[in-house]
Amino acid sequence: MIEEVQLRTEPERYLVRIVWKGGEVTDREVRRPAKGAWHRTPEENVELVRKLACEFDDAQIARILNKQGRRGGSGNPFTQEAVRCIRRHYDIPRCEQRPARDPHEGPFTADEAANELGVAMSTVHRWLRDGVLVGTQATAGAPWRIVLTNDVRRRLSAGDAPVGWVTLGSAARRLGLSKSHVAYLVKSGKLKARRTRVGKRQCWIIDVSSVDCGPQKSLFDPMTNDQGGEA
Repeated sequence: MIEEVQLRTEPERYLVRIVWKGGEVTDREVRRPAKGAWHRTPEENVELVRKLACEFDDAQIARILNKQGRRGGSGNPFTQEAVRCIRRHYDIPRCEQRPARDPHEGPFTADEAANELGVAMSTVHRWLRDGVLVGTQATAGAPWRIVLTNDVRRRLSAGDAPVGWVTLGSAARRLGLSKSHVAYLVKSGKLKARRTRVGKRQCWIIDVSSVDCGPQKSLFDPMTNDQGGEA
């Protein structure tokens, strides 16, 4: 697949260009360490490798460190071999096996959770941002750990909309709250909600009568367009 590799040496860096057979090129830059210099890996990076090594292999750790924009002692991005060298130098054991997980509840990564729930991974990330779905990470850039209990699956699964329940946008208008606040109430269990299908779209359907905040209930008159609001 590679037509040729071009290498240019400069006083402070190496420039590498890979020319692919299809005509595309990939450029890479590697900093040259000063002659005779020894670069120590920052202590915070070493401690992060120690923490991540309890759960991830060297290649995964390198990807996580690079996602965070971290660099090794020489200023270059991390590689699998660089992480391995750090572990050996600081006597950090490698990850022998992944933590056990329940086949039904997980924890799952974001893409696995999307597959379990039958939605796009972008939807899972949006739910995580909005607080609708709860997940944890060992550190920023690490894979998500998402537990899908029966209650969570039921709340996020598609189904018929109960009579009188409204969409997220309609609930926000009726309660006089922002959508993010309504999402928080759903997450905290102060509002009953579930995912359902409206036409060809999936959206949140919320029981606004299950909360005791916002405008008076006399304002909660049925609206003809409640079942066609925002997803």
